[in-house]
Amino acid sequence: MNKDFRFVVILARPDGRDLVALAKALAAARKTLVYDQMMTAKNAWGIVAENLTEPEAKALVQALRSSGVESVVCPSASLLPLPSAEPAATLQALPASPPVLIAVAGITSTNTVKERPSGALKILNIANLLAGAGLPIRIGGKERVVEKTQQHSEIVFYADILYKAPPRRLRIDARRFDYSFLKERKLYQTRGNFKLLIGDLVKGSPEAWKNHGTQILLEGKHIHTMGYQSLADMERETRWMLTLQSLKN
Repeated sequence: MNKDFRFVVILARPDGRDLVALAKALAAARKTLVYDQMMTAKNAWGIVAENLTEPEAKALVQALRSSGVESVVCPSASLLPLPSAEPAATLQALPASPPVLIAVAGITSTNTVKERPSGALKILNIANLLAGAGLPIRIGGKERVVEKTQQHSEIVFYADILYKAPPRRLRIDARRFDYSFLKERKLYQTRGNFKLLIGDLVKGSPEAWKNHGTQILLEGKHIHTMGYQSLADMERETRWMLTLQSLKN
C-alpha cells in the first residue's frame, strides 16, 4: 500500500447533520472533551476528517460507528470538485434538465457606513448650542466635521443548483433574481420570493437532494440555525453531498 495515498472520512447520510452527536462521537474517538470537538463538528459540513492514512480513516469510522454516527472512508481523490459557479438571474437561465442537488445558504453580511450630518443640520445644531450657552451665534467659518460610524447587518440568501450531465453549478443571488415568473404570487420582500422559487424547484425535481439550508428555509425554521458563515461552508457541504451521491450510484 502506498503510504502517500490519503483518505477522507465523510458522513454516510445526507440528512445526518447533528452537531452534538458528531461532537460527542469525535470526543469519544479522540478522548477529548465534547466542547473541544464542537467547532470541528460545526465546520465539518459532512467532511469529518481529511488527509488520513487508510488505517487512521478506518479506525475513525469504527469509532464513530460505536457512538452511533455512520460514516464512510473514501480516497481523497474521490472527493468531487465543484464546477465553476455560473450566475443565474432568471428562471430561463436554469437548464431544463432536473438538478441533482439544490443547496441554499443564508449568510450574514455586515456593512460599515460612515455618516456625517447634513449642512443644514450642522448649522442648526451649532446655533442651538451657542444659544443655550448665551453666546453670540456666528454662522460660517471652519467647522469640525464629526462622522458617525454605523454597522448594518442583513442575511443574504444564495442558492447553488447542481446538474449532472454535463456537470454545472448555477448560482442564484436572491437579491438579483427576476421573480416576475411568480406573477400573482410575487411578494414585496426578497426572502419570501426566494422561498417560493426554491419551493418550486424542489417540487419540480423531487429526486434532487436538498442541503441543510434548503430544508431550514422550506420548513420555516429560524434562519440563523442554518449555520453558514460564508459561501465556502455551503461549497464544502455541496462537495460532500455530491461525493456521497457518486458513492451511492
